[in-house]
Amino acid sequence: MKRTGPTNIRTRALVVHLEKHAPKTNTGKKKEGAYAVLSQLINVPTRQRAEVNLSHLNAMAGTYKDKVFVVPGAVLAKGAITHPIHVAALRFSGNAARKIIEAKGKAMLLEELVTEKIEPSKLVLVK
Repeated sequence: MKRTGPTNIRTRALVVHLEKHAPKTNTGKKKEGAYAVLSQLINVPTRQRAEVNLSHLNAMAGTYKDKVFVVPGAVLAKGAITHPIHVAALRFSGNAARKIIEAKGKAMLLEELVTEKIEPSKLVLVK
C-alpha cells in the first residue's frame, strides 16, 4: 500500500519549514536534531499522530522545569494544570488552550516555535 502523509497544506508547509531549520550531518545528506525529528513525526497520517492530555503534561511539568513541551499532534483538555507550562503543538482543543492560559502558561502552534527561535535544548518532545 502506498504511504500517505498529511493532506493539509498548512501541515505540509510546516514540515518543509522544519526541515529547512534542521542542521545537516557532517556528510551533508541527512538532517538531524530536534527539528528534523519533529518534521518526521508530523509527516504521518493524522490517525498516527500523538494525542496528549493535559494531565500527562502536568505530570511532566514537575520534572522538566523551564522547558517547552512539543507535541507533534493534538493537545486534549482531559486533566488539570497546576503548573504554568509552555506547550507547542500542531493543534489544541479549545478547552486545552484555555486551561493552559488560565494556569499562566503559554499555548503556541508549532509554526510559532520556529519563528520564536527557541533553542532545541529547551524542547521536550512528548508523544
